[in-house]
Amino acid sequence: MLCRVMTKGAWISTAVCAVLLSAGCGGSTSDTKATSADPAPSTTRDQLVLSGAEFPADTKPLDLPPDKLRTSVSDLGDAMAKSTVTPADCKQPQVDLAALSNDLISNSSLAAATTEDMTVYVEFVANKVADTRTMAAANEKCAALTSASTVNGQHIDTVVKMEHLPTPDTLSGIDTLAYRATSTSTISDTTPRTRTSYQGWATLRGMTVGVRAAALSGTPDQATFEKLFTDAVEKVRTAK
Repeated sequence: MLCRVMTKGAWISTAVCAVLLSAGCGGSTSDTKATSADPAPSTTRDQLVLSGAEFPADTKPLDLPPDKLRTSVSDLGDAMAKSTVTPADCKQPQVDLAALSNDLISNSSLAAATTEDMTVYVEFVANKVADTRTMAAANEKCAALTSASTVNGQHIDTVVKMEHLPTPDTLSGIDTLAYRATSTSTISDTTPRTRTSYQGWATLRGMTVGVRAAALSGTPDQATFEKLFTDAVEKVRTAK
């Protein structure tokens, strides 16, 4: 995932669409992969995402227009297409995933919140089933990758490392994936900047739940992310 000098607004858009553009290499969505015998909820999709009160206590809800998110995803996909990626075979899956994510956004309900220090929490629920097996295999293959690009005349080198995390015991029996992603970027001759984020994916009842925690600086609290991930999945699992 490319990293660049951003305003707070641009940082929020990037953090939000990153939950749909799983950092690392590859991943795809499939409408046919069965993950649960349970029927789809009758509850409307907008009511399946977490409410503002269900996000961490020190956060404020964010208003995220879908069109803006779709543009952000396209911008990130275009940037990756113009970058030099090592290993080279980790590039095309990222570009393909950006295109898939545009479709995913149009079939998702999304909620997000941020703290005063710009830790952003994002959750989405989609009427599509993510192919988590393909995603896991690709992320294992490309657990570490580098990208090099030039943006506005500035050379940017980014190193991304993915670490698979065990999902909470309470989600046992549900198709889940969770990762810690560490991204270190150097812009021209500046001091390298490292960001750590957490992301979780779950497929159940013919839907996909995605959760991400990302910070403008520092590292989000892992326990807070895990609780948010669990709460998001449980809301879909127990919905009528």
